[in-house]
This record gives sequence, C-alpha cells and structure tokens, in this order.
Amino acid sequence: MKRDSALRLLVLLLIDELKAILYFPLWWYSKGLLNVIKGCGNWINDFQQTLGFMIWVKNLFVPMFGQRDIPGRIISFFLRLVQIIFRGFIVLIFAILNLIFIICWIILPIFVLYQIYIQLF
Repeated sequence: MKRDSALRLLVLLLIDELKAILYFPLWWYSKGLLNVIKGCGNWINDFQQTLGFMIWVKNLFVPMFGQRDIPGRIISFFLRLVQIIFRGFIVLIFAILNLIFIICWIILPIFVLYQIYIQLF
C-alpha cells in the first residue's frame, strides 16, 4: 500500500515537473516578457523622476531665482537647456541599457539551447 502511494506520488510529481518544463517557453515569451517590459518601463520612469527631467522641461521658460529681467531669463533658459540636454542624455543611455536587457531576455533561451546543442553534438 505504501509502495503504491509512493509510486503514484512520484508519477504525479514527474507529470507536474514535465508540465512546468513544457510551459516555461510559453511563459518566458508571453507573461514573463510583458513583466520585464513593464518593469523596465517603470524603472525608466522612476529614473527620470529621480533626475527630475520632466520638471526641468516644464520649467524651461520660467526664470530662475525670480530674475524677471532679460539677462536673468536668458541665463535661466540656457542653463536649463544644458541641464535638459545632459539629463536627457543620461535617461536615453538608461533606456538603451533597458532595451539591451529586454533583447537579452528574448535571446537567452535560444542561446542556452544552442549552447546545449553544441555541447551534445
């Protein structure tokens, strides 16, 4: 009786693991990929908020330190423009790194299977 239950349990475990192995590629390229894309989008948004990029863009034409005269407005505009360019470049680099991560996510299982194939044959 114990042997029968243990064998039945072993078969159920093997079937469950086989289902998980067969479901893995479907999950990797559907739900997993969507989770990675959403996570990268949130990460980029959090990073640009940390840098205050959109605040600098919104306040591009607002004079700094209350200097409402012409030289104050010109200096404020060019200072903010330099900050926007610099911060935008940093956000762009960060977005490119996230895109590279997403591409690696897509390629990784194919690369692993290729390496296993090379080692076996």
